[in-house]
Amino acid sequence: MLLISLFTGCQSGTSGEEIEIKPSPIHEVTVNIAESAPPQVFVYIQGGLPDGCTRFHELKTERGGNTVKITVTNERPREAVCTQVYGYFEQNVNLGTDFTSGVTYTVNVNDKTTSFVMQ
Repeated sequence: MLLISLFTGCQSGTSGEEIEIKPSPIHEVTVNIAESAPPQVFVYIQGGLPDGCTRFHELKTERGGNTVKITVTNERPREAVCTQVYGYFEQNVNLGTDFTSGVTYTVNVNDKTTSFVMQ
């Protein structure tokens, strides 16, 4: 049973078990502005997967004024026995072109914050 658990990363008790959804640990947030006409803003996010059963769940983006809020969540079976192997995921988010030149914008991704000035 242990070998199967190591290979699958997760051993669940029953099928149809509950899934818990939690905020992802965020390790890196980088804003990139593409040299296009008009310039496009992209956010690179590297997040963590705390154990072998945890998977990326979803990403939601909201914008209010000069602030962009990105909420990133992971999912895992609630009562699963999992390998204790920490993993990572990467996401690239296209925020589009609706930004004003010379204005400073703030990007919040879960517990990480960065800012950029639109060119």
